[in-house]
Amino acid sequence: MPIVIGLFLLLPLGAGAIAEYVCCRLSTRRLVRLLPPAAVLALTALAAAVRLEAWQSQTASPLTQLLLFPGLPCAALLLGCLLGARLWRRVWGPRVIDERHR
Repeated sequence: MPIVIGLFLLLPLGAGAIAEYVCCRLSTRRLVRLLPPAAVLALTALAAAVRLEAWQSQTASPLTQLLLFPGLPCAALLLGCLLGARLWRRVWGPRVIDERHR
């Protein structure tokens, strides 16, 4: 079970966070910041299409296998991209200091 959690959740979560943080940090263009989530969605769609085609000849439903892979790593990657963008905004974004309430 720890291997499944590590490979399907933690590794993609960390990779997504690092990729999004690096793209946000190195570029000021919004289009470049959207590149990691777009790449995740494109690769997930491609993996799902390939796996679905492989199971077309079988009579069993591939829904559970498609939810486990690529569905679970895709969700972890997208969550990692969100966390990377939030981390970048927290570290490098402007701060508002309200002196009236002190």
